[in-house]
Order: sequence, then structure tokens, then C-alpha cells
Amino acid sequence: MAEEPVQESSTSNAAPLGHLVIPMANRLQDIFAQIGSQSTLELPQVAVVGSQSSGKSSVLEALVGRDFLPRGSDICTRRPLVLQLLQTKRKADGAEEEYGEFLHLPGKRFSDFSDIRREIQVFFDLLLVAAIMKTATVPSTMANPTVPLLP
Repeated sequence: MAEEPVQESSTSNAAPLGHLVIPMANRLQDIFAQIGSQSTLELPQVAVVGSQSSGKSSVLEALVGRDFLPRGSDICTRRPLVLQLLQTKRKADGAEEEYGEFLHLPGKRFSDFSDIRREIQVFFDLLLVAAIMKTATVPSTMANPTVPLLP
């Protein structure tokens, strides 16, 4: 039995589906990451892969629209970095709400991107010291009105 096409009203004020589903998918991803479960939920993902100093961090920063990753002549981002991109709305006064959050610091928002860079570096250093480099990722959320909504 064929499915009937869904008709969209041109006068509808409903938010696009992505605005409803993406926050829910991000929350589920956080939950799965915390309990160590592998999700069967198909989420939009982008993987940035390349050799050392080939511009992987620059691609991620271009998506976010801000510089926030550690810099240096040595290996700086030595672990996989899992970013959730959350598009925020501009405030009524035109100001932008930009922040970063980390799963290992629940409830704490970083609005200064140099603080985000320092937190990522501290986390990477702790991972190195703890010798769990083979399996750990750095889950984080970056929110900005200009981040793309990935399909």
C-alpha cells in the first residue's frame, strides 16, 4: 500500500522539522554517550580526517564560525572531537547567543571561546596523563546563530 504524500501548507507557521528533531537527537546522543551505548539512531554526521597539520581543526572552526581549538606546532587536537552544532536564535536586541558546553561539566556554559580552547586543552592533557587515548572522545556542543543545520 503506497503512502500518501504529506501536503505542506504555504501559510503554516510551523517550524521546520529540523528545529524540532535536532535538539531531541542531540539529547539522545548525549544520553548514549554517557551510558556508553551505541545508538541505532541515524544522526547527521561529518567526519574530518587527515594527516597532522592538514587543516582538520580549521574545517571544524569554519563550521562553528569561531576559533576555539588548541593551536601550536605540536599535535594539539590529539583525540576525536565530537561536536554537536546547535543553531541559536538572535535575541530581540540583535545580540547573538554563543556558547560551548562539555558533557564532563554538566550545566556549565562557556561564552568566551578562549576559555573553551583552554578547557579542551586541559581535557586532552588529562586524557594523555590517564593513558586512555585509544577510546576517549571529547563530547561538546557549540551554539551559534550561524552554524549550519545539517540534513
